[in-house]
Amino acid sequence: MRDRRSSASWAWIAVRAARNLPASTVALAWALHHGATVFVGDDLFVECSGMPRGTYGRGGTTVGNVWLYGELGGERRRRHELRHADQYALLGTLPFVALYGLNALVTRNLPHRNVFERWAGLDDGGYPRPAWRQGRTRTARTATSSSA
Repeated sequence: MRDRRSSASWAWIAVRAARNLPASTVALAWALHHGATVFVGDDLFVECSGMPRGTYGRGGTTVGNVWLYGELGGERRRRHELRHADQYALLGTLPFVALYGLNALVTRNLPHRNVFERWAGLDDGGYPRPAWRQGRTRTARTATSSSA
């Protein structure tokens, strides 16, 4: 069966892979060192499954075009992590890592507040959406003044 991707799609796949190559090389070496099972998709996104706990962050980590994870794979998570690969390619490795880190610091590392996690798709990443507190709404504060 013939792949139905447009030439623009193929161009982006090539650009993303090229821009992410330095970071991807380091991540792939890390994965191989830790005994990962490696699969390269037709979109040049590399899945490294079976990683031991502690060799990646949260449920999985993408570095460049390489997704490092243990057992929490699946198409939806792959789609989420592929968007992180897009972020690496669009911003560049060092700016992306710095901005992601700063955003995590400012948001206390809460995924639902992190702009990069939200852009990658919270649901696809397996992050629960925060429940709004019942009986409490956000309203403008009214200033109360006391007369002296």
